[in-house]
Amino acid sequence: MTKPTKTHTIGVDIGGTKMSAVLFDGKNVVADYLLATPKDDLEHFMIMLKALIEPLLDRAKKEKIPIKGVGVAVAAELDYQENRIVDAPNLPLLNGQKLSVNLAARLGMATIKMDNDAHCFLTAEAKLGAGQRHHNILGVIIGTGIGGAWLLNDKIYLGSHGGSIGPGWLVIDYKEGIRLEEAYHKLAQNNPATLAEEAYRGDILAEKSYQEFGHYLGITLANAVNLLDPELIIIGGGAVESSDLFISTTKRAMRQYIKNPETKKVRIVKGKLGANAGAIGAALLVS
Repeated sequence: MTKPTKTHTIGVDIGGTKMSAVLFDGKNVVADYLLATPKDDLEHFMIMLKALIEPLLDRAKKEKIPIKGVGVAVAAELDYQENRIVDAPNLPLLNGQKLSVNLAARLGMATIKMDNDAHCFLTAEAKLGAGQRHHNILGVIIGTGIGGAWLLNDKIYLGSHGGSIGPGWLVIDYKEGIRLEEAYHKLAQNNPATLAEEAYRGDILAEKSYQEFGHYLGITLANAVNLLDPELIIIGGGAVESSDLFISTTKRAMRQYIKNPETKKVRIVKGKLGANAGAIGAALLVS
């Protein structure tokens, strides 16, 4: 009797600076690919998105691996009823687009699913990474922007209108009306990687900027914990690599502003799946 061939999926994670894709067998990444994210116009973006996915499709075809579909994670607010991108702050060329429909036509594939990148990140970490055996988890992505998601009873919470968009939009300066993500961009001067390098070299102002961000992040997470009482907080995104510059300040602020003594014990951990977490979560959309 012929052993059935395992079905694979492809997951794509579209960020503000780079986009990645993985060929996924349900448990492991078989192959991955990475390209810079085009920001000039939609047509160029779609051409490069197709170019990101095609090498993985070619490999699957060569190895006679069936592809069930493609999942796409995008850093954007979505209209789930219309399957449309409402607002992609770092990629405005995608605003109003039915990205999955456009991509399906270009690839000639029927099954293309799309979700918010933070939702995909948290789904992957909950099923395969740092959140296994937990059922109430807050996920935070700190990258080009700051996104987040809440998993409750093993399901991503979307809210009544699909408008649950994470901690980046929470206000941390009420007098000036500054949100956490705005403060992050201002402190990092829109270049967190350079700021991290300066901090590691001992630049006092850079170190202070990261500590200030850590304090703001801690206050924001304390507010979320006071509302949601999660078992665990998982952080991911590019800034995790330099989290030692701010995470102790974040934890200190959380302990200060969380009310319930038991809730103060909530753990904040790094994701275990690394840079591919969002793409893995996207692959799980069609697995």
